[in-house]
Amino acid sequence: MIIKKYTAPTLAQALSNVREELGTDAIILNTRNVKKGGVLHLLGSSVYEVTAAIDDKPTGESTMDLQTGARDLSYRVQVDYLIDDIKELKMSIRDLADSALTGEMDGLPVQLAALLKRLQDTGMDEKIAKRLTRQLLNELDGRELSDPKIIGKRATEILLAGMGDVKPIPSGGTKPRIIAFVGPTGSGKTTTIAKLATEISLNMDKKVAVLNIDTKRVDAVGQLKAYCRIINIPLYVAYSPDEIPGIMPGIMENDITLVDTPGAGPMDRTQMIEMVEFLHKLVPQEVHLTLSVTTSFMEMKRIFNNFGVMKPNRILFTKLDETDSYGTMISFALVAKEKLSYVTFGQNVPGDFDIANPGKIIRDTLALK
Repeated sequence: MIIKKYTAPTLAQALSNVREELGTDAIILNTRNVKKGGVLHLLGSSVYEVTAAIDDKPTGESTMDLQTGARDLSYRVQVDYLIDDIKELKMSIRDLADSALTGEMDGLPVQLAALLKRLQDTGMDEKIAKRLTRQLLNELDGRELSDPKIIGKRATEILLAGMGDVKPIPSGGTKPRIIAFVGPTGSGKTTTIAKLATEISLNMDKKVAVLNIDTKRVDAVGQLKAYCRIINIPLYVAYSPDEIPGIMPGIMENDITLVDTPGAGPMDRTQMIEMVEFLHKLVPQEVHLTLSVTTSFMEMKRIFNNFGVMKPNRILFTKLDETDSYGTMISFALVAKEKLSYVTFGQNVPGDFDIANPGKIIRDTLALK
């Protein structure tokens, strides 16, 4: 008997992998939905795992061999189920440990209790803050737990490992690059595009253009037109996805084209569908989800799910000047697991933006010098 496990994002894909490798005679022993990877045991992605078996003995083997194989198969499957039960028990224990670390901090070392309170005060998701605290409690010894510098250093390392890579707009390359910015109304997309267009035009020695498809918001085109006139770069406007093919030749004459999109709420399905059609015709290499750091963690997750149909592959945080509590930003970066690009911290054009620096964000959050 050959027994194998197949993992895939969907059950249909996992079953297809079984049929492709083991054939149509394969027996499905077990299917389940599991989480893989992640930081602090809660940030993994959901996948399907299928356990399948196939008889690898040649035709004509003895009945005794078949019976023995069947017993072995039954035993292995029981062992798999037992392992699954142990994993579920561990998850339950972790959940109980999370529940134990509630607002009451009795029993925690003083410096660790202070760190937990600091994380909660900065808006970090409570579950992430508590699991980080428990991991530090398990890793550090008594002497280390009394040293705030050691606690801060290790906390920074753990959070930094989970926040993902930083990927700003590349300065090299010869092929034209289309970069879209999506996000809710008021998240700062238009101002951010003006900042980046100025930076690219003046300091990256690249031909840059702006494409506006946000034609429904009052004066959205006028605002971008003013910015583009000041820095002397072309502005393209498309009122429907059908107009994209006609302006693509002009767009492709530039090194980088920044695309401003309209904001959309979760109930505005018509707007969302139209934006997906726009991006389908543009085929951008980058899609930056633009989020204000003043947004709550739960709302950030809702926005991320809402705009997921546009396949964002960068996260850009705005309005850092409006708060000094960055715990929400760290929490979302851990959960989203997408590359960070930029942060903005004011309305000045040019200026008031920078490439994202997770280390600095974490140090500022933990109040480390």
